[in-house]
Amino acid sequence: MPTEFNPNRFISLDLHGKHQHLNATKKQPLNEALKMQHIQPNTPVLYTNHNDTVLVFQTRHFALYNVLQSPDGESPWMATFCSVCNAGTSFSPVVDNIRYDFYGAGFYDAMTLIADTQTGSYWNHITGECIAGKMRGILLQQLANLTHSTAEAVAKIHPDAQLIISSLDAGRASMDDFAEGLRTSSSPDWLPALHDTLDTQSEDTRLPRLEMGLGVWTPTAAHFYPFKTINMFDNILFDQVDDQRLLVYVDPETFTPSALYTDATAATWRGETLMLNNGQMIKESSLVASGDILPMKRPLQLFQRWYGFSITFPGCNIYTAEKIPNIATF
Repeated sequence: MPTEFNPNRFISLDLHGKHQHLNATKKQPLNEALKMQHIQPNTPVLYTNHNDTVLVFQTRHFALYNVLQSPDGESPWMATFCSVCNAGTSFSPVVDNIRYDFYGAGFYDAMTLIADTQTGSYWNHITGECIAGKMRGILLQQLANLTHSTAEAVAKIHPDAQLIISSLDAGRASMDDFAEGLRTSSSPDWLPALHDTLDTQSEDTRLPRLEMGLGVWTPTAAHFYPFKTINMFDNILFDQVDDQRLLVYVDPETFTPSALYTDATAATWRGETLMLNNGQMIKESSLVASGDILPMKRPLQLFQRWYGFSITFPGCNIYTAEKIPNIATF
């Protein structure tokens, strides 16, 4: 069961009863959207896979609204993202064969807290666990990661990707820019009220609160890889997670860290291509061998701030500089 919810540390974003959420209205092939300049090549996006279709979202659209949900009549999905902690994922909004409608309710632990309109219950936007209300203890089914990238990079590796067109109110663009600034700044100027939502007495201070890194988790383990540590080792790290070898690297296409399981034991950069000693390579964000693009086996992962990951996964492992990664020239 979740820990006890403290309403004194919750900031509501309900404005005169209006819930802050977006509805997906239609999809457009991403390559077509780029060609028609409906989206620019370097636009930050988040993408996920649903029913073998790659769905692409403009990151800035989540800056204030935090939740985007599939329209009625389509196979249901819900995407969540918090511009403060820089983390999000995708879930099924269906519980016991009932489709629920979700929205960004406010902030708790300096992270987005989502709610459903049917019961008003509050849910963790990363784990999908209901932490307060009638549905407390229920866990939403997680569908897939939300991965940071750019529109051009996604189009290269997923030519059939679909850009999600939302019901975004264009008049909120300036506020989106403000929230996007919180996400991208290395030292964002938090509003004082955000600090009040944190349980500072139990906060994990092993790393600076706002430090960015890649958080990886499985049902039995959680590991955090500080971005600066990955950079220290030429943007290549190897680790062991649940008896599986994990490769962590910074993707030159997106400049964000990523992780996948591999049987390789060493790697080296040749330009912007990462060569692995098992005959495979990572090129243009794809895993390639003998000219064929291979599926990537990835753990659940988020590129986010330390405080958000450590609150969600207390006592998580931190990859330290004392660990020597297997980097080799071959």
